[in-house]
Parts: sequence; C-alpha cells; structure tokens
Amino acid sequence: MQIKVFWVGKTKHPSLRSLQEDYLGRIRRWLPCETVEIRDLAGRRSLSPAELVAGEGAAIARRLPAAGRVIALDEGGAEYSSGDFARWLESEQNSGIQSLSFVIGGPAGLDRVITRRADRVLSLGRMTWTHDMSRVLLLEQIYRALCILHNVPYHRGD
Repeated sequence: MQIKVFWVGKTKHPSLRSLQEDYLGRIRRWLPCETVEIRDLAGRRSLSPAELVAGEGAAIARRLPAAGRVIALDEGGAEYSSGDFARWLESEQNSGIQSLSFVIGGPAGLDRVITRRADRVLSLGRMTWTHDMSRVLLLEQIYRALCILHNVPYHRGD
C-alpha cells in the first residue's frame, strides 16, 4: 500500500518543513509515502472565497489516483484515538487497497466535492490547527500508527 498526502500550498515555516521531512522519512521505512502540493490560489484577488475553494478542490480532484481510498481531513470528520487509527490503517492494508490518499484543504477550507468523494472524513480533533501544523500532525499520526502496528516503542523515544 502507498500513502499520498495532498495539501494546498507550500509549508511556510522551515521548522515545520523539517518535521514533515523527518516524519516522511520515518514512514517510508515501512510504506511508500509522498506528498502532493496543490497550487494555492489565495493570491488571486479576483476569486471569491467560494471560487478559491472550488478551484483548489478541482485541482485536487484531478490529481487524486483513480484507484484507492480518499480520506478528507475536515473538522466535522470522525475522531480516532491513535490506537483506533492504527487498527483502521491495518485493516486498509489487509484489504489489499493499493493507495490511501489523505487530503488537507487550504486555509479557506476543503471543497465539498472532495469530502463527498472521500471514503472517510477524518478530524485531527476539535482544536483548530494551522494548515502547516495539520500536515505535521497527520504525518506524525501515520508514523505513530505504523509504530503501533510494528510494536516499535515510539512513545518512549525514537
């Protein structure tokens, strides 16, 4: 199984970019994992917020693989404990699914076209996170889930 993480725009903070790369390297010990940056349309002043979200959603939809599952991140999605998330990830692996595509929208939100297409909608919790931080949190939870599944004592240090 391969994991793809789609997000809108580039990560602005160097320290968060470094954390992303660190977690991607850790995840890749067990699974192929890549990130896909979608062009941020926020700089186009002529676009209304709805047009901005729709344009980014259309760009994401064009890049999503035809096969595999889509998991949209949205504040209204399901919340999992780390253990539950690990068990869900394991069930996806065991099902023979070829790819999991996680999608994080831009600062203006994620187009409903993507959440309706998603096989699952996931929330990182009830607190609000910056989009840059959400990327790190998602990658960390994927890595934590893999540690749980491989009996690696990550919570005690790595």
